[in-house]
Amino acid sequence: MFDKASNSHHTGNWLGGEAVAEEIDAKGFSTAGYVNITTSDNIAHGQVKQSGRFSFVRIYESGHEVPYYQPVVALSMFERAIASTDIATGAKKIRQSYRTAGSARSTYREGNATVQFEVLSEGATYNTSTNAPNPVVSATDKAKASASKAGRKGKRSLKPVRIL
Repeated sequence: MFDKASNSHHTGNWLGGEAVAEEIDAKGFSTAGYVNITTSDNIAHGQVKQSGRFSFVRIYESGHEVPYYQPVVALSMFERAIASTDIATGAKKIRQSYRTAGSARSTYREGNATVQFEVLSEGATYNTSTNAPNPVVSATDKAKASASKAGRKGKRSLKPVRIL
C-alpha cells in the first residue's frame, strides 16, 4: 500500500498525509527515512518513506491529481507497487525487512517557503521579500516608535527652493 500526497495541494497537503501515514504505525515505518524518487527522466519528483510494502510518497509541484501534474512519477509509482519493487528506484524487490534509509524529515521547499513549522504569535505577518515571517513588534515598542516619530516632526524644516 502506498499513501501519496502532493506538495502544492492546500486543502489536502502532504503534512496531513504524513501524519496519517505515521498513525497507521506500519511495522518499521518509524525507523525508515525519506529518499528521492528517481524516474526515467532523471528528475527527483518527490520523496518516499517506505517500510516493507507500506510507503508514504510526497510528490513535488503537484496538485490533488498527481497523474495530471506529474505523470512520469505517477506511472512509475504504480508500476513499482504492482511489481513489488521499491517505490524510490524500482530496482529492489521488496521484502518485509526493507526500509528506506534517509533523513527523518522531508525538508524540500518549493517557491516561497510559506509553510511554517513553529507556532507564531497572533500578530505575525508574512514577508514575501524574505520568505519568512516579519518580526513581531510589541505594543510597547510601537508606542516608543510612535513617540519618537512625533518628536522628530517638530524638528523638520523646509528649505526654500529657488525657481528660475
